[in-house]
Amino acid sequence: MKKSLSISALVVIFIAELAGILGILYLMYCMRVQAELFNSMTEEVIEVENDVEELRALLYKYEYDMLSELITSDSENEETLKELARTELQIRNQLMIHGQIMQRMEKGSQREILFRNVNDDILKYLNFNVVILSMKGVEEPEAMGLFAQNNIFPLMKSVNQSIDTLSSINKSYIEQSKLEVSSYQESSHFFAIAGFIVIIIAIIISIIYSYRILNNLEEKNSFFKEKSESNEKRITEIQNNTIMGIADLVESRSGETGQHVKRTSHLVNLILLQAKKQGKWAEILSDQYIDYVTRAAPMHDLGKIIISDTILNKPGKLTPEEFEIMKTHAEAGGKIIHDIIGGVAEKEYVDIAADIANYHHEKWNGKGYPTGRKGKEIPLCARVMAVADVFDALIAERCYKKPMSYEDAFALIEREAGEHFDPEVVGLFLELKDEIYAER
Repeated sequence: MKKSLSISALVVIFIAELAGILGILYLMYCMRVQAELFNSMTEEVIEVENDVEELRALLYKYEYDMLSELITSDSENEETLKELARTELQIRNQLMIHGQIMQRMEKGSQREILFRNVNDDILKYLNFNVVILSMKGVEEPEAMGLFAQNNIFPLMKSVNQSIDTLSSINKSYIEQSKLEVSSYQESSHFFAIAGFIVIIIAIIISIIYSYRILNNLEEKNSFFKEKSESNEKRITEIQNNTIMGIADLVESRSGETGQHVKRTSHLVNLILLQAKKQGKWAEILSDQYIDYVTRAAPMHDLGKIIISDTILNKPGKLTPEEFEIMKTHAEAGGKIIHDIIGGVAEKEYVDIAADIANYHHEKWNGKGYPTGRKGKEIPLCARVMAVADVFDALIAERCYKKPMSYEDAFALIEREAGEHFDPEVVGLFLELKDEIYAER
């Protein structure tokens, strides 16, 4: 009887130990598989992210060089053309890497289709730019602008949207890996319970392994978070520099040095900060809103890119027909902003930038353009931009006028309160007189 019990106990212990060992081995296998899976997905995500960000950065540079070439008055700009050719070659080389990554993807998958769309759209974009370069000096600026709006800007918007979608998919892959790790952990725990004391050891070992894996996950999650924030900061910086560069180039066509966009942006910021200090428009004036308006201000005259040099640099007064053409730059600016950054920037920022471009020539009394809005129908950002833009234009020398003194410019702005300008905005602006005098 005792011998029988002893044998039974040994059998039970053996079975328990065997179950525990199998549980431990399976648990270790699960941990190794989940680690290999996560590392594999990490390498794939990093490779795709680097490819996407490299293409985005090269396209920003190419777009900037292309606009520089298109708006210059020289018939040939050899250095700019060489730089364009170098950047185009870099883009095509990156597309080869892009294609190699695409070949390793599952045919017909969402990512493979997006990669193919990006590849095709960028090639079309490069070809269309060759066409528009050949139009320079042959076609009118209006025809070139129309070609760009109908062909180039939609392609860039499509490319940017596809690149953003790829970035979103990469982030979802990280979440998917977390779910798969969790699934393996649940399965391993089931086998670990079978062997009593040995199973307890298995649980302890599983805790140790899980702790190590979770630490590893935490480190990688931290890495991706830092990389994501770094990339967002980098793209925002590239975007801001590109926008400021384009705005400077547009201003330089009318003889400006580019300081106009910087000065008006600074004045807009001063007025909005003064308003926030006094508690005005509290429901609108968040720190983010002020930042968006300040960053968007340099784009207020982006639509002038479609206006011919003949009208833009005319030393005398414009004819009624010429003025009607000039007025089209406001609405054109809003459309160009949506086409260029509509797919890559926050919606609120894009809407503010478009409102500034569209409505900064509207007047408080409703006699402005392009829509004849009046009073508070005009967005706040455009009402502030109007004061900053007119004041800086008055004190600056232009091809058609001499600069006005600060005293006369302040007096004119004050007289136009309630007619051209929002009286509240003018009041805030006049409170900044001493500060503006000190900065001149």
